[in-house]
Amino acid sequence: MGSAPDDRRGDAAAGASSAGAAANLLSQALAELYGTDPQEFTDRRKALSAAAKDAGDAEAAKQIAALRKPTRAAWVVNSLARAHPDAPDQLARLAVALRAAEQAKDGPRLRELSAERGTLIDAMTGQALAAAAVADPPAGLRDDVAATLTAALADPEVAAAFEAGTLTKAAEWAGFGLALAGGTDTDDAGPFAAAEPVARPVPLTQGRGVREQARPGGERRLRLAGTGSAGLEERADHGSARQAGETTKRRDRLAEERAARLAAEAAEEAAQAAGRRRKIFEDAERSVASAAAAAADVLAEEDRLEAEVRDLEMRLTRARAELADIRLRARRAETAERKAREALDRLPRPEDPG
Repeated sequence: MGSAPDDRRGDAAAGASSAGAAANLLSQALAELYGTDPQEFTDRRKALSAAAKDAGDAEAAKQIAALRKPTRAAWVVNSLARAHPDAPDQLARLAVALRAAEQAKDGPRLRELSAERGTLIDAMTGQALAAAAVADPPAGLRDDVAATLTAALADPEVAAAFEAGTLTKAAEWAGFGLALAGGTDTDDAGPFAAAEPVARPVPLTQGRGVREQARPGGERRLRLAGTGSAGLEERADHGSARQAGETTKRRDRLAEERAARLAAEAAEEAAQAAGRRRKIFEDAERSVASAAAAAADVLAEEDRLEAEVRDLEMRLTRARAELADIRLRARRAETAERKAREALDRLPRPEDPG
């Protein structure tokens, strides 16, 4: 009876050890597979899964077999994380600074950080392509790498996969946030939120003896010296309410204009990217057509030469047959000549009549 708890503890320890071994096999597979060229990924995944299964760890084998092959762009970004382990930290620090500037509604700081973001993303894109040994990358690949690094600024999941070097596909940040920060003036500090409008005083153009009176708490009201001040105060309150309403409308209009502008810019960028991809595809189609035409010409020349070779072979066969016939006739003629000479030699020579 006393051995049951010990047995349970032993089973638990064995289970923990097995889970640890499975996690170790999986982590090793992740490190190797996502650092391997995508062209070798499938074969290595199969080999590592089989090795885990041979080691008696069916669960690790199953998990390894389920790992997704990374796209070319994702592999390039993973190469950056491996070659430059500080790259994810650089993006994380910039993301924190952008969020802080957004919360503070600091337009100049947002513009500064937006410029820094563009410079950093461009530099990291070049480093990633160099780390992956891509000497002359197509425009589509460079765009996908830059978009994935930009997405890592705003999307925690992309950032985590980038840090681990296990991205499986390119990412693109489609929201209005950190990855697209950058305004042009104080009232348009960036796409996070509209800057607070500046309060302006109500024009004081009506009534006599009008003055502005400060009240506790910073509240200011218009007061008329003498009688009739209540009506003027009511009009001042109404003017303040109208000003507040106009301010709200102005803020909403700025937000709508900003959203429309950013949507137009995003659409333009998407159209340009689509144009680049279309040009790449058209160039590839022309290359295929050119290669197909060249292949057709080569095949036609091959057919012509084969026909010529067949004709030459037939002519050679006929010439050999004619040569054999001529040789036979020559031997027969030589035999006939020899027999005629022998017959001639057997005949007596006629005497000369003279």
